[in-house]
Amino acid sequence: MNAKIHVAIIDDGVNAGFLNTQLLYNVEMAHGGVEDGGTLNHGTLCAAIVQTYFPDVIISSVKIMNHRKGNAVQLCAALDWCVKHGVQVANISLGSINYRDRGMLREAVNDAAMAGLIMVCAAQNGGLLTYPASFANVIGVRCDRNGILTAGQYTYDPEMAFSSGIDFTAFAKHELLGAAGEAVQCPNSNSYATPFVTAQVCKVLQQFKHVPSIEKLKHILHKNSYRPIQDTGLPVMRYKHPDWIRRAFVFKENCTVGSEAPYYFQTQYEARLPRAKVAAIIEQAILHEREQQSTTLEGGQQRVDLTDTIVLLGDMDPVNVQEVEPLALRYGKHVVYISKNQRHIPTLNFSSHHLRWWQQEERFFFKQEETIAVEDSHIPLICIYYNKGVDIIYFLHVLRESFARDGYQSWIAVDQAAAVLHDMEYLSLSDESNELQELITVAGTIAYSAYADIVILCLEASDITDCNKERGLSGVDIELSVRVKAEAERIHILIRTEQEYLKEWVLPNLNVDDIDRFYECLEQLLVN
Repeated sequence: MNAKIHVAIIDDGVNAGFLNTQLLYNVEMAHGGVEDGGTLNHGTLCAAIVQTYFPDVIISSVKIMNHRKGNAVQLCAALDWCVKHGVQVANISLGSINYRDRGMLREAVNDAAMAGLIMVCAAQNGGLLTYPASFANVIGVRCDRNGILTAGQYTYDPEMAFSSGIDFTAFAKHELLGAAGEAVQCPNSNSYATPFVTAQVCKVLQQFKHVPSIEKLKHILHKNSYRPIQDTGLPVMRYKHPDWIRRAFVFKENCTVGSEAPYYFQTQYEARLPRAKVAAIIEQAILHEREQQSTTLEGGQQRVDLTDTIVLLGDMDPVNVQEVEPLALRYGKHVVYISKNQRHIPTLNFSSHHLRWWQQEERFFFKQEETIAVEDSHIPLICIYYNKGVDIIYFLHVLRESFARDGYQSWIAVDQAAAVLHDMEYLSLSDESNELQELITVAGTIAYSAYADIVILCLEASDITDCNKERGLSGVDIELSVRVKAEAERIHILIRTEQEYLKEWVLPNLNVDDIDRFYECLEQLLVN
């Protein structure tokens, strides 16, 4: 007899009568209840799809919505409940397009993934970035809107997986049969493509005694998909963001200047590396953590919450970087390598071990049909030029906090790859004027898809007196130059708007109070 797989339908409740089955758990975090009888609410249809394609399912209902409305706090609580009650797969045919929810949901998802929960999540039907569907530690799903797939088919889209985190496209117009013989056809929606993929996940899990890694699971799904991509190892290993990090070892090359801004993740250990014995120092940190974690806590419980990623910052000796590879594989660590002038191609096959090796992409393009004009997005765009000596990531971090305090969500892109460690985007740029216009369009498009209130694009410039208006570029509402004047050792900020408004600020340093006072002026310009 095949093993049963426990699936939680995190939704607006499940009517067990339509399924002709009993629910293992029926939990309500948003009260209101599902009516008895033949009510075909959203959660019931999702459960029926899973049951149709995988009859060996054990279903629990975790109700977090009433009238299709819920919130991120309830979703985080639902994931925690799933972990504590032995759920193997969570079907999440919902999500948030609110960028403000991103950090909270990412932390909850990464915690649940570490505990072994597999999460299958629907993208938003309008194409906006969706959380948690866009995260690396979940399986993101959308429906087939081109009429290519038929019942029982799904496919993998590497470009979509990279740009938005949505891994699979699946058939959604399922024909269901209720316990009383009633026939129902599902509309073509991401919500109903997702439980079909959940059923495919359950089929894979039946083959394993232990829960496979999310990378291995995606790889198997890809191999079983409709028209899998040939001549490739693991296309699912490429991610735009290293958003899976819960806890990291951070090692900096000696000459690397870091930022005072906090990382979005926890740091177990942070240190500067000498020119030699790099691998030995990293291994010593890993073993020291293992020794600490193996200590038995009160009651006999053991901690297994180990660091998941090694972060390398700076232009390191290629031999040293290569020595980190077998070390990471041996101890099961992902690697994030951020270097301004180097790109390292791993000699060992990380993908075969289902581990991630992340470094910045040289360029990032949108298809022309996917881009929108910045003016059409109606999102104000601030372009910031800065020079060396400015901790621009810290400046942006404080600025973002000030915007958030007043209810504005800012989407920030920086030409430093290390920005991804601080919950910002990385976008690179050459010196060509037309490429800058393209970058402005891309920034506006991504910010629009992220449902942000403000776009901030930040670029290093040797001559920061240059400005977009003189280049004939469009879409920029406010320009800032942020520079350190060596002779005065002070921060100079110049504001310029489309209406030729000019104002100069001189700050003694980049501290929270000074940046916050500057923000008040900036906010007034945006409001007026």
